[in-house]
Amino acid sequence: MPTSFQRHVKKGIEYYTISSFEETGLVIHGFSGKSGGVSDGAYNSLNLSILTEDKLEHVLENRRRFARVLGIDPACLVGAHQVHRDTIYKVTLKDKGRGAFDPESVIPATDALMTNEPGLALTAFFADCVPVFFLDPVKKVIALAHAGWKGTVAKIAAKTVKALAEAYGTEPQDLLVAIGPSIGPCHYEVDRPVIEKVKEAFPEYWESLITGLKEDGHAQLNLWQANFYQLVDTGVLPENITLAEVCTYCHQDRLFSHRGGMAGRQAAIIMLK
Repeated sequence: MPTSFQRHVKKGIEYYTISSFEETGLVIHGFSGKSGGVSDGAYNSLNLSILTEDKLEHVLENRRRFARVLGIDPACLVGAHQVHRDTIYKVTLKDKGRGAFDPESVIPATDALMTNEPGLALTAFFADCVPVFFLDPVKKVIALAHAGWKGTVAKIAAKTVKALAEAYGTEPQDLLVAIGPSIGPCHYEVDRPVIEKVKEAFPEYWESLITGLKEDGHAQLNLWQANFYQLVDTGVLPENITLAEVCTYCHQDRLFSHRGGMAGRQAAIIMLK
């Protein structure tokens, strides 16, 4: 299983890329860190979400900086209002720029985006939840999913694979998938109701996903493996799945963590050239 997310620092901005995606030469992509921006206070410093209470002018400048580092035009960004569900939206050229410069134009109530159109920069935002990147190098299709615990038990990653197959003819075995930086099993403690949902969603796997059960009913949840298992169950090859295994809570010096008390958001971006 590849574990290769490459860390970069350019013009003061830290970000990560996926080696298997880079090798195809088909996409521009990245996952931002929190340094190199102009936001202050709880958003310090590279907050990229337009749906936070950060100053709009700060977010837009941060986006310009990150887009410049990646080599994309900010006007190409397409973003959604993420609601921890399993809705998947097919992005076309008419959606170019939605959510790029104002919160009113974002795609509503959506947690995964997919497209086969070059020049559309699919974007999602994170501060502990799991970013899942998809690339079909055969059909030249991309997708991006936001998977917190609710999205994970709703199997948004698996549903994205199925949506790609239905919309574009993607074969699961052709897909390259990457599970990016997010809160790890080391720090993701959940309560009994969440544990029950995990048991229902993953009857074959839950015992390996839930560890360290305490007397109060709390335990640690491994979102990385939960997404990995559901991807494999849809036919994605294990060797085609890259795990960053970078915990946002552990690395609060470099990444925003909601559980760490931070209000800023990282961005995951992927665009077909």
